[in-house]
Amino acid sequence: MHPRHTTIAARRRGAMLAAATVAAMMAAAPAMAQDVTLRVADSLPSGHIIHQIATKPFLDAVARMSQGRIKLQHFPGEQLGKAKDLLMLTQAGVADIGYIGPSYQSDKMPLSSALELPGMIADDCQGARALWALTHDGGYLEKNEFAPNRVVPLLTMVLPPYQILLASGKKVATLKDLSGLKVRSAGGAMDFMVKSLDMVPVRMTPPEVYESLSRGTVDGAIFPYQSANSYGFANKIKTGTYKENFGTVVLTYSIGAMKWQQLPQATRAILMKAGQEVSLSACTRFKTAESEAFKKTTALGMKPLELGAADDQALSAIFARVATDWAASLDRRGKPGTPTLNAVRQALSSAK
Repeated sequence: MHPRHTTIAARRRGAMLAAATVAAMMAAAPAMAQDVTLRVADSLPSGHIIHQIATKPFLDAVARMSQGRIKLQHFPGEQLGKAKDLLMLTQAGVADIGYIGPSYQSDKMPLSSALELPGMIADDCQGARALWALTHDGGYLEKNEFAPNRVVPLLTMVLPPYQILLASGKKVATLKDLSGLKVRSAGGAMDFMVKSLDMVPVRMTPPEVYESLSRGTVDGAIFPYQSANSYGFANKIKTGTYKENFGTVVLTYSIGAMKWQQLPQATRAILMKAGQEVSLSACTRFKTAESEAFKKTTALGMKPLELGAADDQALSAIFARVATDWAASLDRRGKPGTPTLNAVRQALSSAK
């Protein structure tokens, strides 16, 4: 071959190789998200511990991973709607991403309450791992609860075990002393637990608790200590349990399914990656925050209530009965209570 032809062929081969290399690099690199602005709505007051531990880290992670191209406009404190309405508002697109607690929507999302049952979760991080598995990649709750409600969970949380916090002046030393007290319940599985302790559940969202305690509408609330501090009623608590496990609450930031389908794949990938990163790491920060909040509440004058061995044994039996009753009540309504309970127990076992 003529030297000139050899040089031309070599140049062509070089150009083809360079093009192939660039194409390979582009395929290997994560796709860049397109510019998009999404409205994020919740009911949390300014400075709430959930905002510090989960919401803000999620917003920051999305900004970092998208290099600022995904803009999340945050509307806290029920600016776009009441806590109980955020599922509907997210489905309707008033909010793109809504703070959705299934227990606040127990008529539409009853199955997630299985994770909220007293004594169900042994460890915060075990609960976090199980919840993520159940709500993603074809998980049981994704298929049977979130998809039918037309929302996709991005950020998921299981709060530390709830305690009984009482503002009533009634002297309480044992479980029997709780009889007849009216306490705030998140609804769902928590209602079963409250009734099993012979207390009266009063269903309300967290922002309503301060006023209800102030007016004496309720004698107390089932809450973690960090929430009592965040919602500003820790100074009203006269006595409270600790190291018990009166259930918990499942919380999510979920995006409307219609909006989700409209987003480019690269944008969806970043939102989901950021959500998973924060969902699986926030549990350790929640543990620390709960310990600090308990100390802060006792410093305000709250007397810790330590139950005796007999009461602890009684609670174990009550909790087992609550789980069975909860599942049976859903079964009677034609909903998969028992299958859900089994699926959740299996997820928790795998998440240990």
